[in-house]
Formats: sequence, structure tokens, C-alpha cells
Amino acid sequence: MQVLLALTIVLLSRSSQQQAFSLFDSMSEIHLHVTDSAGTTQTFTLTEHDTFLLGRMSDCHLCLPTDNQVSRHHFLLEVCPPNAALRDLGSLNGTHLNGKKCGGREKGETPEQGALRQYPSIELKNGDSITVGKSKIQVNIIDANDFDHVPAALAVDDLSRLSPEAMRQLIFGRPEKLLFMLPGYRIQRELGRGGCGAVYLAAPDHGRDLVAVKLMLSRAQAETRAIEQFKREMDIIAGLQHPNIVRFLDSGSDQGTFFFVMEYCDGGSLADIAKKQGGTLSIKELMPWAMQALGGLAAAHAKGFVHRDIKPHNILVHRNQAKISDFGLAKNFQKAGLSGMSLTGNYAGTPVFMPPEQITNFKYVKPVSDVWSFAASLYQLLTGKFPYRFDPKRDPIDIILNESPVPIKERLPRLEENLAAVIDKALSRNPKDRYPDAGKFLTDISN
Repeated sequence: MQVLLALTIVLLSRSSQQQAFSLFDSMSEIHLHVTDSAGTTQTFTLTEHDTFLLGRMSDCHLCLPTDNQVSRHHFLLEVCPPNAALRDLGSLNGTHLNGKKCGGREKGETPEQGALRQYPSIELKNGDSITVGKSKIQVNIIDANDFDHVPAALAVDDLSRLSPEAMRQLIFGRPEKLLFMLPGYRIQRELGRGGCGAVYLAAPDHGRDLVAVKLMLSRAQAETRAIEQFKREMDIIAGLQHPNIVRFLDSGSDQGTFFFVMEYCDGGSLADIAKKQGGTLSIKELMPWAMQALGGLAAAHAKGFVHRDIKPHNILVHRNQAKISDFGLAKNFQKAGLSGMSLTGNYAGTPVFMPPEQITNFKYVKPVSDVWSFAASLYQLLTGKFPYRFDPKRDPIDIILNESPVPIKERLPRLEENLAAVIDKALSRNPKDRYPDAGKFLTDISN
């Protein structure tokens, strides 16, 4: 069976905007038109940062179960209109781009030998031709580039390599050439760093309490309208008040640099605390904090909010009270197209606290996904290991999509049976087998 997949990235001209809003309600769209040999056509429409997975498995967006040259999860396409990138997931037969093999195993290689080679993501261009098994894929990109955009503010791939002074200059510039100013606050020192920026301790010009200022730099140009929507979403989340959720106090932006002022938590993150103690926390020490943080997450879930980026670094401690930090930031930053390619880009990290459905159903993450990420955080803090048995010989995304977590008692035999069962349930591959939200998770973990 021959399948023709045409990828079209369309930005309409400014004169067509009014018509475009009524038809698509979006400035940039990606249409995936799939036509098989019988003439049957499917159309996939991507309007924001999203993923598209091709393979034989039923969880793939384009499932080709009868093509024996296609692997279970063959390649991942990540889209951030008008950009698109392809990442072969260590497939058996590889992905061919314009006749050149990208990824896959060489003849006679075992899966382990083939996986030793790195398969970087490939930026797709207009006119590219992709061959996967019996499937032919034509890439068509139309970019009128007539809409109002905010340019990317960050071109550095790996921020972890920068010194604190270099990081500060990247964000704020030098005295003779300032790039960004933060009126009303005096920056003191760096507290932490992420993939798109850094967090600083700051003193307000008016007020006594120290604050934490998170500065995030866009990695991709984004439409002005998408950025305004991002700001509105964050204004809504700022109204989320709970003793175990870090409060947003102020926010703003200048071109591609965004700042968020939050309450300062003097105890640091659970990741910081564990690191100081050799990499793990005891059950006695961790569980009170875990239940406090779960209480904050449960309150947010009850109001319809999803975090999307739960990890030990985002659970902070202030006066011995645990608080969930960065609520909604990752989700809305990605949705606006500001994070760039977070799964296929050069700066993409291993999504070790991400459940499988967050890759296959990128946009529509629900509370049950936060449950998995929270349980994965507990697992790592207790055992010092990640739930998946990651292997340098395999693509980590392939492992997340195809393997099950290691039961926690295999890593921590002394863990009490009931607690182990609760954590393992929360880490189930199938979302239907987990707790549906943090409230149900909290009820069982408290008993």
C-alpha cells in the first residue's frame, strides 16, 4: 500500500487575515493531507506547538499497521509553525530524507549497535521528500511572513554551560549595552536555571520581602497574538491561590524576554535538598512534603488547571512547607510557540518526568498526566533513579513510548508495600489505570 503524506505549512497574507480568522481562527497552520493508494484522504491540522508520530502502533497519529517496513514508533515530527523538525526514533529501516538515510540501523547491525549512533533532529524545508517504508511524504512549506512576530531572544542551545556572569549578560546585557531592564526590582543572585532562562533572587524597591524573578527567553519567533494569549492565560493562573502553590506576584515582557515575579521559597527545591543529602530523601522526610505539595496540586486540578511540568525542581520548600512552583508556565510557553522544539531541538533534554501520552497527545495533557509526573518525582527522590530503565544504546523517547517503568520495590526493596503499590499505580502506562487526578492520589497515599 502506498501512502502519500503532504505537509503544508501555511501563513496567509495580511490582506487575508480577516477571512483566515473566520475560517481557521489562527494565523499559522500545518495541514497534513494523507492519501492512500485507493484515493482515501485524511487531513491532520496543526495550529500550534504539537507533535505528530508515525508508526505501526495504535497510539500513532498516522498508524500504518500493515507496512512491515515501518517500526512500532518510527519517527516523531515536532511542529512549531512555521517550523517543523523530524526525529527518527531508532527505527529498523530508517527514515529517508531526499534520498539520504537519516537514522535507522545499518545492514547486519543489532538494535544495540544501531542505537549507539546518534540520530539528531532534522529541520524540514519546503520541497523535502521523506520516504518511510512504502509511504511517500512530500513537504510543502508556504511562509508569507506577513504577520506581526516577536523575534526569538535566545540562540544559545545549552544554558547549563554558561557561567552565572555570562548568563546574566545574556539576559540583561552589559552596562554599555543593556538588553533588558527590570524596573522596581534589584537583582541579587542567580537561584537556578532552566532550558529557557534563569531564576534570580531580587529585592523589590518598595517592600521588605525578597522575591524570586523567573526570566524566560523565547527560543523561536512567535506571533504577537499568540503571545497576548499566553499573557492572558498566565493572568488567569496568577489568581490560583493556595498555601501549597507558589504565588505569582507580578509579570511582564519586553520583546522576547518574559519575567515572572513569585514568592521566594527559602528552602530551595526538593531536588536541591536531595542533592545536598547524597541524591535521595528518606521516606520520613519526603512524605510530609509530598502530601503538602499534592494538596496544592489537587486544589488546582479541582479548578481545572494542569501543571504539565511537575518535577523535583518545581516542588519548593518555604518554612518547611512544600509548594508547587511554575504552575502553567511550561504549558502556556509551549502553546504560544515560545519554547521552540522541546522534544527534537538541539537543546531538548530527556523528558524523564514525562508520561508517554505527553509525547503522543502533546496538546491535550490532563490531570492524570500530572499524577504520573508527580509519582515519577517521588520515585526519583526516594531511589535516586528514574522510573524508566534508560539505556544509552536506545533513544530515550523510544523507551518512554514502548517500555514500562521499573516497579519501585525493585529499586527500593525496603519500601512499605502499600506505598509502593500507590506509586506504581500512579506510574501505570495506561492513564485509565492511574489515579485520575491529584485528589484521588492524595487520598490513597495518605492512608
